[in-house]
Amino acid sequence: MSTHFVIIGNGAAGYRAAKSLRRADSDAQVSIFTDERHPFYLRRQLGDFIAGNLTLPELIFQSRNAYRRERIDLFLMTPIERVDADAHEVVFASGQRVRYDRLLIATGTQAAPFDIPGTDLAGVVAFDTLTQAQEVKRLLGDVRRAAILGEGVVGLTLAESLVARGIRVTQFMQGERFWPEMLDERASALVEEILEDAGVTLRRQASARAIIGAGGRAIGVEATGGEALPAELVAVGCRRRPAIDLVRGSGIEVGRGIHVDATLRTSRTDVFAAGDVAEPTGSDEFGEEGAAFCWQRAWAQGGLAAASMLDQKARPVLEAVRLRGAVFGHDLAVIGHGQLAPKDNVTAAELPGPAAVYRRLVFEDGRLIGAIVFGTGESVHELNRLVAERAPRGVVEARLGLSAEAPPKGALADTFASHCPICAAELVVYRGTQTGAVLQCSVCSTDLVVHWDGHRGWLEIGHP
Repeated sequence: MSTHFVIIGNGAAGYRAAKSLRRADSDAQVSIFTDERHPFYLRRQLGDFIAGNLTLPELIFQSRNAYRRERIDLFLMTPIERVDADAHEVVFASGQRVRYDRLLIATGTQAAPFDIPGTDLAGVVAFDTLTQAQEVKRLLGDVRRAAILGEGVVGLTLAESLVARGIRVTQFMQGERFWPEMLDERASALVEEILEDAGVTLRRQASARAIIGAGGRAIGVEATGGEALPAELVAVGCRRRPAIDLVRGSGIEVGRGIHVDATLRTSRTDVFAAGDVAEPTGSDEFGEEGAAFCWQRAWAQGGLAAASMLDQKARPVLEAVRLRGAVFGHDLAVIGHGQLAPKDNVTAAELPGPAAVYRRLVFEDGRLIGAIVFGTGESVHELNRLVAERAPRGVVEARLGLSAEAPPKGALADTFASHCPICAAELVVYRGTQTGAVLQCSVCSTDLVVHWDGHRGWLEIGHP
């Protein structure tokens, strides 16, 4: 009898796992259950969809026919209410049950509760799925002003999209600076400067008391101080947390996320978790917000989860990135505890570089526990590995070229990451690589030529 692999969630982790399972086991039954309306799409590019830079067909990565061709059973708009780990079954709201041999939970994050009057008004939106993005786009014809309640990567993406559509945006900030749970003071200041330069109005130490409506539609936000700010579109749910409600009471151990070991196995041997919902046991990497926001991390863990579900030995994913994205065209990555302020045995150091680039390292007892990289994608991969390894300061300085001799003439002075022009796989080119060297993409095997202008690196397709 064939093995039944059940996957809850069709994001980066779930989709990658399903593909990997099918390639490894042609006889197995592979089922994906998701509450979404669409097959796998490029969630990180929802902002481009709202801004009008991507069409719906360009955003959806795979059609339903692609799942059928690979004999992956995709169940759209089919939310799982809970997991019955004792019975080895998933349970729908109707009470119907489906048995699994191995289960992968890849539910990602969900919006933190936002309980104020007026959230049921038309024009009050969340922005996390393609269906929600379509609703936002539909509403924009009648919107001149928008308010974003709460800091976070979701709000940043939406703000950029709305500004691109000529909409005036007000960003509410609960404290003195932007997103202190994820960013240090300097990074917060850089993000705030970019937002204000783009025309976003920042309301510091402000939160919403209620959403004001008229005729069933949102027309503004009442701040805690009593001031009424006009807005025809109000975004809520910008702060995220791991989506673990379906496993509560199941006996599967949880913290902020679902506890997993290095192979992504949970406390139940036939249940696994991957992506933003998975929390390594004994780790405090989730921080106060309790969530990671990294597409690359989820994609990598999907492959590892599949190997573990097949009882194959696989190298653990060394991923410490909590956030990877862009703010109005500026790269931003938060790795481990990059936001921590110096105190006691915690120290911080800023790496030298161009004025537009900010790279901060955080050490605890002389070992690297975090980093923030702003304005460039270079060194993110290397820093991610160093943080995951909790590398000693001396090793970090040597690997980043801070204490080593200058590289030979014609060689790269820094490590950089770039995307393959053919398959878009993210590749790392290390410090000391000779300019003009030909590398091969590990995914599509295209020959790529390394270029370096003294400040940044890039890859071009090699021609015979």
